[in-house]
Amino acid sequence: MHDGYEVTLENNTSEGATRYTRLKNGLLGCINDMLAIENIRGCPCEDLREKIETNIFNLVVVGQFKRGKTSLINALLGADILPVAVVPLTSIATIMTYGEALRIKVFFTNGRIAEIRPESLTEYVTEKGNPKNIKEVSEVVVTFPSPYLKDGVRLIDTPGVGSVYQHNTDVAYQYLPKSDAALFLLSVDQPMSRAELDFLKDVKEYSNKIFFLINKADYLSESDLKESIDFSKNVLKEAMGAEVKIFPISAKLALEGQIKGSDELLERSNLPAFSAILNKFLMEEKGNVLILSVANNLLRILSQARLELELELKSLVTPLDELKKKIDAFENKKREVMTEKQDFDILLDGEVNRLVRSGLDEDLAGFKKGLIPQIEAGLNAFYNSNKHLSLKELNNALDAYVINEVRQSYNVWRAIEDDRLAKAFEAICKRFMLRINETVDALLKFSSELFAIPFETIKAEALWTVKSGFYYKFKDEPVALEMLTSSLTLALPKFIGNRIIFKKIKEYMLQVIDIQGGRLRYDFAERLDKSKLEFRWEMLQKIEATIEGIGTAIEKGMNQRAKGEQEVNERTQTLSKVAGKLDELRDRLTGIRECVDGR
Repeated sequence: MHDGYEVTLENNTSEGATRYTRLKNGLLGCINDMLAIENIRGCPCEDLREKIETNIFNLVVVGQFKRGKTSLINALLGADILPVAVVPLTSIATIMTYGEALRIKVFFTNGRIAEIRPESLTEYVTEKGNPKNIKEVSEVVVTFPSPYLKDGVRLIDTPGVGSVYQHNTDVAYQYLPKSDAALFLLSVDQPMSRAELDFLKDVKEYSNKIFFLINKADYLSESDLKESIDFSKNVLKEAMGAEVKIFPISAKLALEGQIKGSDELLERSNLPAFSAILNKFLMEEKGNVLILSVANNLLRILSQARLELELELKSLVTPLDELKKKIDAFENKKREVMTEKQDFDILLDGEVNRLVRSGLDEDLAGFKKGLIPQIEAGLNAFYNSNKHLSLKELNNALDAYVINEVRQSYNVWRAIEDDRLAKAFEAICKRFMLRINETVDALLKFSSELFAIPFETIKAEALWTVKSGFYYKFKDEPVALEMLTSSLTLALPKFIGNRIIFKKIKEYMLQVIDIQGGRLRYDFAERLDKSKLEFRWEMLQKIEATIEGIGTAIEKGMNQRAKGEQEVNERTQTLSKVAGKLDELRDRLTGIRECVDGR
């Protein structure tokens, strides 16, 4: 497009995406074959399949209002789906995900879900159709059959920061923790603002990868565009502490080119070139991590299955006296492992309790400390602009204001804290899973050495992930203002009644903030406790399943020996065939792993 900024034009369906799909399908084929093998006990194959099939790449599109974020998403999808306008528009996050047809679902804060027609979208996601989110929409999910959204890519359109609508900025911040990569959009017709730079600091904290795009590149001549990009690069270099690359694009030309099928317009927009780079990142960086994680976990399962098979074979031929001694040695080792399991249990309780005290409680206290002056300032302004109302009308208006402001503020904080606590809890679980895996490996290694069987220890990332979200619901309001304001107050002269009502509403505000904070704290702590119990159960099952697998393999061999030589020979032949299948699967998985490592 312009010298110094052009990259090779590729289709959205890049070579990286095709390669990722091929490797993913290879893993799914291995999982299907493993499920058909009887000797693979307790395999979390379905969990691994779900991990592959539901893997999500969250691309959060962020930036100041009126930079063209919604236009960019429409251009990436090649369809005029999301509404655009000349005023600050988006007030609710809209999530684009793959589906066979265009469908739109609105999720409300009270848990209700409604499917709407495409032409009704503006009534829920725009400031004009849903001012200050009076309809209490949580988010909107749009499914669309775009190739760009295949393989788990989700595009999230957030409200612009820095507009007159503070709640829009709050919603934008709410989605930062969910991002795998952020598309930070600038524009050639507006220099970077202080609000933009402040927002970038927070984006940098949550997003491992930030792509900077400068929109409306077709507005400027080549020399003016270069000057605009150089200016933004210098500002961003100081903010990021390193050199950054900026991709000039024209979302308008890209969408027009997509709709008209014009390669010339698409090339001029430079969006396909950027899209190719973005796909490469998604599929090679994040996709490869997933492929390796699943492949290593499957290899680990196969390695244990192979050991159990060899243990059964050994028990078929080992002299009974010698076998009894080995079994006694294994029982001693098993008692050691059970003691370690109890220690894990105590340490896990301590870690989760510490997360509640030093994480949740401190976060909630800090949030409330900042929330009180924020709502109080807004309440003062609201009171001054409404004190002409009758005492009863003022009473009701202030009541509604406090409830709405507290609800909206806690909704934003809850979503961010939900993600932060989930990640912290998951990190605790993964640390414990690594220790549990080490204990399991030690037990398997002990058994392999006891029976002189080769055994390969496979290191794999812990599979534990926190189940979908913490429970949260803004319940029935804890206090009614009428309880604080007597009928006598409403009968007082207006100038006196106003002051009394305003004083009491401030007391009420503090009560609502404290009570709702307490409810949230209880809900979060309860969810953490439930998640801990789920994890503990899986942790114990993992150790017990390993012990059972080793014991059962030896027991099977002894039972076959009691049936006679013919039964032993037949069982040996059956196990040899299974061993061949396990080895073939191991080779396929090793090939997939090597393909990723070799890139």
